[in-house]
Amino acid sequence: MTDTISKVIRGQVIFQSLFALYFIFLSWQLLSPVTIIKVGEWDKLYHFIGFGALGTSAVLAFLHKSCARHLAIALICYAALTEVIQYFVPGRSFSVLDWLADTAGILVAIMIVPAIYKRLF
Repeated sequence: MTDTISKVIRGQVIFQSLFALYFIFLSWQLLSPVTIIKVGEWDKLYHFIGFGALGTSAVLAFLHKSCARHLAIALICYAALTEVIQYFVPGRSFSVLDWLADTAGILVAIMIVPAIYKRLF
């Protein structure tokens, strides 16, 4: 029993570390005046995928807690905050459509990932 708990805790630490690293990377990407990725016409898809990945990493990092609603609200607020801050960053702009794509990615991840995780593990 203790060995199983130890494995779960180690897994949670790994997922929490990955979430933190991805959160920092995404923040840097979203708030930097210069982007590494040239977005062009695929901008909304990149927002959906980027925040879907953030939602996925958050769900896996905090899977042991029943806090999906709080997690979704926090990530959606973070997405809105990044859009507001982008208004003040040279070369960036505020976009409600970007925020909606972010929100869609978060919600899809938070709804689907726990079901897939339960089925696999």
